[in-house]
Amino acid sequence: MPRLDPYESLGFHCSLTLKAFIAALEMKLEGTGVSPVQHMALAHLTALGPLSQAELADRLRIAPATAVRLVDRMERDGWVIRQSDPNDGRVKRVVMTEKALDVWESISRAARELLHQAYRGVHPAEIEMVKRVLERVRRNLEE
Repeated sequence: MPRLDPYESLGFHCSLTLKAFIAALEMKLEGTGVSPVQHMALAHLTALGPLSQAELADRLRIAPATAVRLVDRMERDGWVIRQSDPNDGRVKRVVMTEKALDVWESISRAARELLHQAYRGVHPAEIEMVKRVLERVRRNLEE
């Protein structure tokens, strides 16, 4: 059986691209007090509203224990608070604070600048096609 050339793998290219995005995002976020993983957590909370720690862990694709530590740090730094779910008191919802909402504008600007840099020379239709393909690949892998 022939050996797999990793450069033939879409997953390998996605991994390399993700690492480049995270490194560049880290530089863009410098001085904000927000790490790339915290940025991703805030992005999900901005888009979806309050989430349980389990839902946030699932969205970030991290272990529940890792999510607890992440939310602990974000709570300590004033980015989020935990609130009891009105329908189930055992569940804690992670809610963005006013401080996080205030910083979201500047970190969103930094993220938009990063995307502008990353997409330079790439046609918007190509970007949309890549998004559709990656979404299909994710769905296939989640089956």
